[in-house]
Amino acid sequence: MKKKKSISAVFVFLIVLLLAILFFMPFFLVIINSLKESQEFVANPFSWPVKVKWSNYANAFQTMNFSHAFLNSLIICVIATAFSAVLSAMNAYVLSRKKWKINRIIFMLLVAAMVIPFQVIMIPLVKIYGSWFGLTNNILLVTLLHIGLNIPFPTFLYCGFVGGIPEELDEAAVIDGASSERTFFNIIFPLLKPITITCVVFTALSIWNDYILASTFLSLKEVKTLPLMTYAFLTTHSADYSPMMAGLVLTMLPVLILYLVGQRYIIEGIVAGSVKG
Repeated sequence: MKKKKSISAVFVFLIVLLLAILFFMPFFLVIINSLKESQEFVANPFSWPVKVKWSNYANAFQTMNFSHAFLNSLIICVIATAFSAVLSAMNAYVLSRKKWKINRIIFMLLVAAMVIPFQVIMIPLVKIYGSWFGLTNNILLVTLLHIGLNIPFPTFLYCGFVGGIPEELDEAAVIDGASSERTFFNIIFPLLKPITITCVVFTALSIWNDYILASTFLSLKEVKTLPLMTYAFLTTHSADYSPMMAGLVLTMLPVLILYLVGQRYIIEGIVAGSVKG
């Protein structure tokens, strides 16, 4: 029996190791190709660089106007992520605590909104905000759209987590004279730390890596985000691939660091938030 369990454990380990290698391989290829000459990349993207070329990173930093594009991405990501987390937590608190009939309908609408692809609403958004209001190349508009698009999924996770918090805490706060707002921000919201970090990481990853929404409304170089600026290496007749790979590495680093910092909360948050208490 023990021998069978050992064989099963080894088999599972090998499967997990294989999957880890498959998931890590694209990132590894981007790194090694960022250190090559572009001709080497075209000849064989799977080979080691003949000579390490660190200047690709300096080239990428300059060509992408990295500092300015980074600031644009940071402004959009930080503001949209913060508002998305707070508003989603507030939504979940009301949906979980208030036994109104309309809350069930609102919750189902939020769940339905999670499965609607952005491409379905992209043209109406462009028509309304681009043609009617002339709000293209506006970072504030992109930020607001990201807030709206990133509320349904965090709300779904928060609802499960809030449902596991005893309602006696709310009742005790009311007895002490606390308002609903004070109860939420002083008592409930601090207890949501694991799921909040989970939502922040997932939302920040989604917003930071977004290309479709940003490319739809941002066309001027001054307001472009990092994912858009990686295309600065593409021209009509040629492409400088190795500096582009370096630019991708620079673009991925901030969210990679964010994920590594918050990873220990992610599994706990998903498990707790996906099962309503």
